[in-house]
Amino acid sequence: MVHGKKLDLFNTMNDVYKLLLYVDYSIQYKYLVRENFNFKSMKALVLKKDFSLELSDIPKPVIGPKEVLIQLKASALNHRELWIQKGLYPGMSLPCVLGADGAGVVTEVGSSVNPEWISKEVIIYPAYDWGSNEDAPTRKFRVLGMPDPGTISEYIKIPEANLVEKPSYLSFEQAAAIPVAGLTAWRALVKHGQLTEHKSVLITGIGGGVAQAGLGLAKAFRAKVYVTSSSQTKIDQAIAQGASGGVLYTDPDWNIQLKELSGGIDIVLDSSPSPILDDYYKFLNYGARIVTYGSTGAPKTTINISKFFLRHIQFIGTAMGSVADFKALIQFMEKHKIKPSIHASYPLGQAIQAMDALREGKQIGKIVINHSS
Repeated sequence: MVHGKKLDLFNTMNDVYKLLLYVDYSIQYKYLVRENFNFKSMKALVLKKDFSLELSDIPKPVIGPKEVLIQLKASALNHRELWIQKGLYPGMSLPCVLGADGAGVVTEVGSSVNPEWISKEVIIYPAYDWGSNEDAPTRKFRVLGMPDPGTISEYIKIPEANLVEKPSYLSFEQAAAIPVAGLTAWRALVKHGQLTEHKSVLITGIGGGVAQAGLGLAKAFRAKVYVTSSSQTKIDQAIAQGASGGVLYTDPDWNIQLKELSGGIDIVLDSSPSPILDDYYKFLNYGARIVTYGSTGAPKTTINISKFFLRHIQFIGTAMGSVADFKALIQFMEKHKIKPSIHASYPLGQAIQAMDALREGKQIGKIVINHSS
């Protein structure tokens, strides 16, 4: 423990910030930083090295020349946070501040940033280093919230390029519910699925955030939407939101029911492909596209190749999207005044309880965290 001395162990406040993100949040380190740098602290949801969650006091970020500081007004949860807490995500680096979704107000800008961003209400593009190729990201692509600091905190610093102005018709909670789920659904349906008016779309697992975002987008395109779930309540709610119908995927003949209900499906927005994709042939139209963004049901699947190519079916993987995708999504949502579905809101002080609610899996739509309440 060091007492009564000013240290030059760290050259800048950014060094201290990095230190506290990548070492244990022990009393010794907190004391050292407070005594020698007089930093301003903030609240943040931290996943510790032992995979436990803690609402911690950590240093407020210090921005660089090309960065901005955002006072976060709301954030939202994704299943990504649960996978990280289980240690099942690539590139694990703990401790970390969780969260990829966020919206807030720009409070500071770096010397190379347009000062007009000051006081702007913004939504954060939730990733870094997509790169210039719109077809696929670089190997450096990563999502906020591990290893980089996330949005479940009072402040976050990000590059100016990650800023998108928040449409005025959205609340901060609604805006925070968009980024990860909305971007994933947009790229899956529009770029890969080539969604157009009157297409028949199947959205699996309708309770999830991406599925709910996909429902809103598909309806704005005037597509016919069908859903699956293990819950009739969730299916009924989706129908109330504009879906044409739905089936319980727990029924042995769910695929036959879907064919009778829909007449045939053109696009599948799939969070959990069946272990046997041959099940899909019962309802897929010729030339159909299966776009998958998850593997929660089974890590492997099998398929009859001859039917696959003879029917001109495409199986496409996708994850997140580019900055250009995100800006196009927000513009489309603003044009059609689409609002994301929110299941529940928690104050920042109850962020751990919000994680528990996500873990239960009973939600229909997003779980958000209000940083102002």
